[in-house]
Amino acid sequence: MMRAVRPSDSLWKEGAGYYTESLEQVRNSPLLPDLRRLVDRRMLSIFDRHGSLAPGCRVLELGCGRSRWLPFLAQHRGCDVSGLDTEAFACELARANLAGAGAAGRILCGDAFDLERHRDLVGRFDLIYSMGLLEHFSDATERIVALTRYLRPGGRMITTVPNMRGFNWLMQWLGSREILEMHVVYDRKRLTRVHEAAGLTTLAAGYVGYFDGHISASDAAPPRTVRRRLHGSLCRTSSLLAEAWQRTGHGALAPELPWCSPHVYYVGVATEPRGTTPSA
Repeated sequence: MMRAVRPSDSLWKEGAGYYTESLEQVRNSPLLPDLRRLVDRRMLSIFDRHGSLAPGCRVLELGCGRSRWLPFLAQHRGCDVSGLDTEAFACELARANLAGAGAAGRILCGDAFDLERHRDLVGRFDLIYSMGLLEHFSDATERIVALTRYLRPGGRMITTVPNMRGFNWLMQWLGSREILEMHVVYDRKRLTRVHEAAGLTTLAAGYVGYFDGHISASDAAPPRTVRRRLHGSLCRTSSLLAEAWQRTGHGALAPELPWCSPHVYYVGVATEPRGTTPSA
């Protein structure tokens, strides 16, 4: 049984935690994948290899605030994209980002696990995905069962979570133990297990990216302690060194490793229609 995690609501508020950009900033400089970066190229390969993408396919991102991939999938893969997020500002940010990128898409505000409220979305999508959502819940399997109801039979689900193991765990512990306690720590086997327990058939699972010193975060509020200054310095220095190493070997010398890759991913397929699941 998974341990309980600290509530993470504070991370998703405007101007705090993960949402530091303004609406004007993302309209003027939209957030998009940077395919010069190894981690984004490898994430794109997962979408292309396992997402069953085709022009016109319906894609839903769960927890879509600040999404870089929705506008990309709309413009470069011809997908019909939608996003769903519980935070009002996150939804505004996602809409502004789509507009800034010149991409069409629909953003809905609401609890993704409330199937009754989103009954019109049930069984509609060819692909659903989340990037940094499920690690904030200790009852992941039950929540995945609910999310699979948005898939048509044969639809795909892609999940990525931050890899809070090895060096990344140490960096997050240094940056903020409170934020660390807001995450369930996953490896490939554990992420696979909670999805298979929800009834998905596994297509692929593993690690994404070589290293990212900025995968960990520190508390947003002052004071800037010695510990936090050290964390920031290590994040910047380690990221620069890792980027230089990746560029030197053109990615060939940058394997995905359980102790330092920034993300864990899972891809599964829904083989049967799901029965009605109570909202979480």
